[in-house]
Amino acid sequence: MEWLGEAMALDLVGSASAACLLDRIEVATLAVGLANIDTLEHSAPMTHMVVDREDRAASGITDDCFVLCGTRSRRRHRHEPSLPRSVRPDLLPRLLGMPRDPEPGLQWGSIVPLSLTVMAAFGILFYGFSVYLTDEAAGSEFSTTALSLAYSGAVLSGGLLAMPVGRYADRHGVRLILGLGSVLGLLGLAAFSAAQESWQVVAAWWLLIGPAGAMTFYEPAFVAIAQWCTPQQRPRALATLTVIGGLAGVIFIPGTERLVSAIGWRDAALVFGLMLFGIGGSTALFAIPTGVSDSGSGRVSLSRRGWFRDLIRDRRFRLYTMAMMLSFFAAQGILSHRVARFGEVGFAVAAVALWAAAASALSLPGRWVAPLVAARWRPTTVQAVTTAIIAVATLLMVDGGSSWQMIGHFLLFGLGFGALLPLRAMAMADWYSGPDYGRIMGVQWTAVGIAGAAGPVMVGVLRDKTGGYGLATALLAGVYLTVVVLILLSGSAHAAQPARTLGRSGA
Repeated sequence: MEWLGEAMALDLVGSASAACLLDRIEVATLAVGLANIDTLEHSAPMTHMVVDREDRAASGITDDCFVLCGTRSRRRHRHEPSLPRSVRPDLLPRLLGMPRDPEPGLQWGSIVPLSLTVMAAFGILFYGFSVYLTDEAAGSEFSTTALSLAYSGAVLSGGLLAMPVGRYADRHGVRLILGLGSVLGLLGLAAFSAAQESWQVVAAWWLLIGPAGAMTFYEPAFVAIAQWCTPQQRPRALATLTVIGGLAGVIFIPGTERLVSAIGWRDAALVFGLMLFGIGGSTALFAIPTGVSDSGSGRVSLSRRGWFRDLIRDRRFRLYTMAMMLSFFAAQGILSHRVARFGEVGFAVAAVALWAAAASALSLPGRWVAPLVAARWRPTTVQAVTTAIIAVATLLMVDGGSSWQMIGHFLLFGLGFGALLPLRAMAMADWYSGPDYGRIMGVQWTAVGIAGAAGPVMVGVLRDKTGGYGLATALLAGVYLTVVVLILLSGSAHAAQPARTLGRSGA
């Protein structure tokens, strides 16, 4: 009978004629995502609600109806204050302690599947490579330089596609993008699993896996969140996206290592390609809405003529993009080589993979808390602090021969890295949200992708030339310290154009 209770509740709340009957509503069980009264039809059934006996009697509503609906009545005390005789749109959010938000509720039916697709793609295409690089996998057949070149090329090709992907998402949404990316991911991993020559590995990653990442990683998801959510809803939606995405390392680093050990790296790559196709394809087909929602439409719209010049003139955009370029350069170098780095100094690959998974698990609190903290404090300040933590974690890789150094690296890196992902989206959305947000993010990510592509290659070449990872990791630690300074400078900079053109100041 829960459906009948929900229907009666909706009738009481949604009908203007029944609005005057409400004196007090007590909610005991509601869906976590309930943000306002307009989303009541999507929420879990209420366990009970209180409506005045006098009002029910005056309207001819019998006690039997309320018994069937799972409700109970209570007489109003003589001096008990009553609510105004109108439907209050902020009533349920206030009872739940949520911020008042007149916009439609969060689209959990789309956000959660989207997050699962990002998690699968990130784990399979990004974290999985760190296992393929080892001597127990593709590293036994191909050189570190060749594999690093293949991965870097994938980052580069994905970065070059960021702007057209963002522009398409601005106008048509992300449904087709996710579906096509899942298909390309399957084809790329199938080609990688069949490769016999280094050039074949490079071609698979450059031409197929890189574009797949551009369509299934965080960038399209960030655009979707900006389109679906209001500024008040955005922190919680981004936290959900990045927390679920953060499970990628927890699941796929040890999962890839186990599967490679069980069936070999070639068959494992093919299995993961099929998995990505299944998850991403079903999400695109059944969960992602067609078209573009205007729920998150903001104030920033680039003029059609000279828009790129105006964007580049924004000192804040330049500083922050430079910081993200260096940050991604260092992150790509570390994440693609750290399993091999600690394996080189004597740690078992399986043990290192488990610690890498633990680091991903430690990133989950930061992914959830960082957007909520950034909603109160400047996102760039929070991001600078977390980047400094990552710099310390990178320094622990320079020697890396002691257990405390390996464990300390993964612990600190996990705590800091998890917070970085949503903070970039928070800062950029605060500055540039609007109908061209995807294009602006695409311009930035193109530059970031080009820089990030050089990270794994630089680390791989230095490792082959020097016979170890010490010099490369020391340089990456210095890069992160530079990033801290640039982020702080960008947070205090002002846009070159008025707020209606390039966003507002402060983030």
